[in-house]
Amino acid sequence: MALRAISRAAQEAGFVIATEAPSSLAPFTRLVIVAEVVNQDDILAARSWKDEFPSAYLVGFLEMPKQSLWLAAERAGFDLVCSRGSVGPALRKVLGDDTLTSTDRAIAVCNSADIAGRLGHLMDLELESLGAISLWRVEGRVLCTGRCPHQRVSLASGEIDGSVVTCPAHGSRFDLISGERMRGPSDFDLACYGTYEENGRVWVLPKR
Repeated sequence: MALRAISRAAQEAGFVIATEAPSSLAPFTRLVIVAEVVNQDDILAARSWKDEFPSAYLVGFLEMPKQSLWLAAERAGFDLVCSRGSVGPALRKVLGDDTLTSTDRAIAVCNSADIAGRLGHLMDLELESLGAISLWRVEGRVLCTGRCPHQRVSLASGEIDGSVVTCPAHGSRFDLISGERMRGPSDFDLACYGTYEENGRVWVLPKR
């Protein structure tokens, strides 16, 4: 059923279907990879596809909408995750919009319920596209930052004063909202990423 839906969507949009990865791509060629996500092995495969074809748009579909697998696929770099029954309509939308790219794609990192009612440091995560990040709730806002730029230490256990966190390793201080370095020894600001909550999930934007 899924293969028929994928074939119809591709034919309607004028795409050529291939079951093996191309050895090379002509300039300006759009590559959309569609894969069924059954287990973690499929998610690991997605990472290798992203390495080989960084501009490809990656669509994954699940037979059963298992929440943990769905989130893991989004974190691993799938640009769109959907159920098997909706892969046809979802793919039509992707193929019909030639402005879609994976470079600015927001990444779902957790469910809003996972952080409901919590303050300060919420969790540390490892994302394929961003590396190690931290989520915070400060002054009523959910924020996302990288690690301390001094020696890549997690700020998770650092003391928070208002919106300023102190690195637990060497005492650098950063504003979690702006990323501004308030005190060394770090010579650099803290990486900050845009975040928003939608459809019961927390999303992180890959650009600073």
